[in-house]
Amino acid sequence: MTTLLQPQSTFLTVHGLRLHYLDWGNTGAPPVVCVHGYTSSAEAFNAPARHFQERFHCIAPDVRGHGESAWSPAGAYQYSDQVGDLEEIVDQLGLERFTLIGTSMGGIIAMAYAGAHPERLVRLVINDIGPDVEGVASGLPRRWAAGQSRSRRWKTPWPTAAVCRPSRPVAAPRTSENWRSECSANDRTAAGSGRWTRRTSSSACSAVRRRGQHCGLYSRACPARL
Repeated sequence: MTTLLQPQSTFLTVHGLRLHYLDWGNTGAPPVVCVHGYTSSAEAFNAPARHFQERFHCIAPDVRGHGESAWSPAGAYQYSDQVGDLEEIVDQLGLERFTLIGTSMGGIIAMAYAGAHPERLVRLVINDIGPDVEGVASGLPRRWAAGQSRSRRWKTPWPTAAVCRPSRPVAAPRTSENWRSECSANDRTAAGSGRWTRRTSSSACSAVRRRGQHCGLYSRACPARL
């Protein structure tokens, strides 16, 4: 039986921001970089990272303004900013060739990166998002509204975990530890109140997200699974 390892929590300085990522070890294995969605964090990939830790070297960054990564003081949350962060992260980690996985917002970041650097990717996997402009544009306001309507403060971190718990089976097993850490990772104790609050940068990030243009994947030189 495989022993479940915990990732190493690490920080890099990227474009003047202190960005966080989880490194699941096994550095001799093929690298896989995982980019999370808008309302999530690096811990969204805990289940697949544990499942594949003996076969791959999984690295999951917190996108700027999410999880443990710093917020942008200038409110810079365009896809170009996020793609630029990803470029710098993989360069600092010395990843010449790697597999890139992106979910939702992370899928857009991954597609934009693939369009700019197809030679760096062994393969591309995008989830919960498509390369069509209309689908993304129509979905963003709904996701933004849903995020804004959620309660922002709780006595404990677990209410969000209960909401996020999957209703359908998934390929990688989600233990109680997995889904609780995934869904509460973007929450932090509010200063002075003792309550938990959403860590995602809300106002500036949401406004940019609604206005942001989708970077479609029109050409690539790597296998892609949608």
